[in-house]
Amino acid sequence: MKKLGIFLTMLLTGCASMQMSSMDWIPIGPEFSPNKNRPVEVIASAKEITEPYTNIGMLRIKNLKTDRETLKMAVNKGKKFAASKGADAILMGQYNSAADGAQDPRITLIIYAIKYLDTVNEADIKAIEEFEVLGILNERSQE
Repeated sequence: MKKLGIFLTMLLTGCASMQMSSMDWIPIGPEFSPNKNRPVEVIASAKEITEPYTNIGMLRIKNLKTDRETLKMAVNKGKKFAASKGADAILMGQYNSAADGAQDPRITLIIYAIKYLDTVNEADIKAIEEFEVLGILNERSQE
């Protein structure tokens, strides 16, 4: 019974710290159909990417506590969000406010959503090209 209480406390603490975080999405490319078929790969370095790809966007999950469980939940949240935009992988980065001497350090996860080009179809290629043209013209639609 004691283990169940500890588990519930940890779960509630983790959920509370995730609720304190904020998330924002910056589109870099077009959205694709949600990725429901393949697990989203987590990549720590751009050097690990071995296939041609395009960036879909950047997701920031801010104000996270530095404990392992909170960060793990945030990565899973990032994977689910990126999959909803059609991503095949996420390239992870982070900013830790401890580096700037913060008394109560917080982490911002910086997640690039990646679409491998071998998974796109003709309509997707057209969307990528149109997005590039609209970006040059600075005419991207607002969400």
